Amino acid sequence: MHRDRREVGSGFVADVAGRGRPPAVAIALAALAVVAASGAVAAGAGRGARGTVSREHSVGHDLFVKIWTPAETGPGRPGGDGLGPLYNADSCVACHHQGGVGGSGANDRNVTILTSSAGTPGLPADVFLFKGELEDLHPGFRGRSSVVLHRESTSAADKDRLVKIRNYHTAQTRDDLIALARTERSTPALFGAGLIDTIHDDVLVEAERRKYPGSPEISGRVARLKDGRIGRFGWKGQTARLDDFVLAACSNELGLEVPGHHQASLASAKEFDPAKLGLDLDRADCNRLTSFVRSLPRPAFRPVDPIAPFAGRAVFEAIGCATCHTPTLGPVDGLYSDLLLHDLGDRFRDSGSGYGGSESPGPVVDKSGGTGDGEGRPQPTGEAAPTEWRTAPLWGVAASAPYLHDGRARTLDEAILLHGGEAARSAARYARLGREERSALIALLRSLTAPPPPPGRNRPRGMGIGLDSRPTPAGGMAAAGRPAGCCNFL
Repeated sequence: MHRDRREVGSGFVADVAGRGRPPAVAIALAALAVVAASGAVAAGAGRGARGTVSREHSVGHDLFVKIWTPAETGPGRPGGDGLGPLYNADSCVACHHQGGVGGSGANDRNVTILTSSAGTPGLPADVFLFKGELEDLHPGFRGRSSVVLHRESTSAADKDRLVKIRNYHTAQTRDDLIALARTERSTPALFGAGLIDTIHDDVLVEAERRKYPGSPEISGRVARLKDGRIGRFGWKGQTARLDDFVLAACSNELGLEVPGHHQASLASAKEFDPAKLGLDLDRADCNRLTSFVRSLPRPAFRPVDPIAPFAGRAVFEAIGCATCHTPTLGPVDGLYSDLLLHDLGDRFRDSGSGYGGSESPGPVVDKSGGTGDGEGRPQPTGEAAPTEWRTAPLWGVAASAPYLHDGRARTLDEAILLHGGEAARSAARYARLGREERSALIALLRSLTAPPPPPGRNRPRGMGIGLDSRPTPAGGMAAAGRPAGCCNFL
């Protein structure tokens, strides 16, 4: 049922206390019961009747935390060369660790995307100018407009070349002057990814068709990949299935040769010979690794206050956040996402075609020039346009700071206020809230946190939590690096 999202002000919490709080509390408590039950099921994945861990699950976990080295060989790695030649980290858990194994990563784990586009970048063309074809600059530009620009290489020569590539802002090809832009992608948490993978295409298509008469600016759409599949994963919704997402990360982040995904390399077309590449992970081990990621438990709902999160849920719905951050999607409760692409405006403009996506982006229509009234706007098809982003699931958000696709927002408060485009009206309503109302909404978000470690495993030593540890909107200060009143379960 679509709520009447009236303009709200400082009197809203009092209104909730008088009329709305009991149903909000009842709804939230019922949701909590569902989340707790389904979370217990997810947490038990990979375990036997007596809680014993299966061998397949154990091998998958070991592959996730394994530290890879160059020139590594062994069982299941027929002819592979181990880490690299290009890589961003030496293990999955090196990036996915905030809140536990499988969590998000801090900004120092961001992936850098280099994107080419016609036109000058506004800098003197002779200062940072590469002369030659784009694929001579980076072979990843063959058939793509964006490439992952890696931090590390097992080759000193390639490492020096990566540094030079980072310094170029313009490329002069035979036919065009090309602007080169560097943007970043934050490491997403993988908790509950297996549940997202179960959401049927029909659920996403139905969400796309949903209309909001009171909010004509909301026009989410499914990410349709070039091969016709529907995207679920990635900041741009560029990956359809969890196994594709995991294997693309193996090849891009670790430089591993895996079935269906060649390792990242600076080898030219003439130098590249796939017949000479041996697998670093065979299909069986890839399946074990993907199964482990699929078994990661869903994030937890742990109220930071006995009342505030439930009042916050009512505020969340009233100002329109729940329109895109849908609490329930198909069979998955507590997700807080419709998994659709939405236009977030020029502040979020990024023409990067997507990490781990298809070889060539499908056709898109940039709809950011619309009037905002929902009338006469072109309907895009294909992969995400420059200002479109998949609605990020909010479950686990309390343990995944910093926020947004590139980690630009240090706090939840900043992340909300930065929303534009289709979300601009909701952000404006949030800005007009009184202190108590805003604190209640933030309390809800701070209740959506990482799952506890599985039985028998503690959070790895030295791994961060990724908390929003800034002052609360109501002025409360976090103690010992934790949000005020939050995370007593850690």
